[in-house]
Amino acid sequence: MLRGPVPLRGGQALYRRLIELRREREAAATRVPEDAVEFAVSVLNWRPFAYQEELLSDPSKRICVCAARQTGKSTTVAVKALHLALSRKGARVLLVAPTLRQSLNLLEKISEFVRGSETCLKLLRAKRRSEISFRNGSRIVALPSGTLGSTIRGLTADLVIVDEAAFVPEPVITDVLMPQIATTDGHFWMVSTPWDRNHVFYRCFTDPGWSVKRWPATACPLIRPSFIEEQRRLMGEEAFRREMLAEFVDDASSFFPSELIRSCIEDYQPGEVGRGRLYAGFDWGGRADPNALAVVEADGGTLRLVHTELWMSESYTYSVGRVVNLYRQMGFDLALEEIGAGIPIREQLESYGIRVIGVGPDEVERAMIATKVLMEGGRLRIYLDDALISSLQAVKFERTRRGRLVFHHPHGTRDDLARALALACYASTVDSTGSFAAAIG
Repeated sequence: MLRGPVPLRGGQALYRRLIELRREREAAATRVPEDAVEFAVSVLNWRPFAYQEELLSDPSKRICVCAARQTGKSTTVAVKALHLALSRKGARVLLVAPTLRQSLNLLEKISEFVRGSETCLKLLRAKRRSEISFRNGSRIVALPSGTLGSTIRGLTADLVIVDEAAFVPEPVITDVLMPQIATTDGHFWMVSTPWDRNHVFYRCFTDPGWSVKRWPATACPLIRPSFIEEQRRLMGEEAFRREMLAEFVDDASSFFPSELIRSCIEDYQPGEVGRGRLYAGFDWGGRADPNALAVVEADGGTLRLVHTELWMSESYTYSVGRVVNLYRQMGFDLALEEIGAGIPIREQLESYGIRVIGVGPDEVERAMIATKVLMEGGRLRIYLDDALISSLQAVKFERTRRGRLVFHHPHGTRDDLARALALACYASTVDSTGSFAAAIG
């Protein structure tokens, strides 16, 4: 029987060596540095600022980051999540935020890093809408917290990252998320802009057992000092300290406390309208103030915010046209404050067939109170809308000697959307004759 040539012994050794070299090259191409900062620079081609390096290098298992907006907190935690997933076999990373949209945004930041890195692409197994899996068995999953944490119960994780933690209901953090690292001795990170002090995020921020970071806007080289000073003038001191300096600010004089606002937030998208009746509130503006519109849907005994708009225009004709266009799309009863320009605006709106409920100055107080009562009773649900939340927080109050409430807002803040929401809620409590109904309480 004829046989092929037998390789020389030296040839076999050379062949094995070539195989070894190829494997070494493949291993080098997919090597993940143990150091997270080195990983960010060499693998992701992303160079963190000094304060971001400090966070990435922190080995603590309990980390709380209180950060101003646009300081790169989401990008930094995205790097941390990706590094842990690639450097540890079978790691389970859970990304949680108040809404699905926010958690998916964080997952998308991770996906962008993966797409831009040859090493990460070689290690990638699959990318789905809410999950990324890798060849080493690690997974990164993004989920919303919801109001009860029902979508995330029973999971186990090596790293839990809670984005915008101050807006996540406290029981979800303490009763649902924290137990998920009990058996893994895992890491738990909370990152957020500051809000109120009556929340687990603040307590962890002041707990000596946690590694705490505060990132004011002044720490970020990309934010110009002139912009920060401009925001100080425009935002008002309270909002500036919270949003730009990352400070916790007491809201004792706020008519709508932060804790109350948070209790009303649900995870749904604006524009989701069912079969309930719609009510709108229109807070008309002018030369200096924006126009604000809010629409709520009555669903049984509960109101759901379904739409908000905020725009600048001195032209009442333009603003009326904008309201009319939305009315033709949605159909609603509408309440507006009937003083000054509100009287001719009402007449114009009624000429288009809109049922308009005029609200006098004294009734604005009742509208605010009615809205707060609905919120306290769990009968008003809102989606996460930064402009609306800031507007609600801006509403301050004082009580006169006669016991009446006088509402105002600090210089640099806006209460327009809050007033529009209050007018919409008021409209829902007015009966068919146009009088205030005893529908609240």
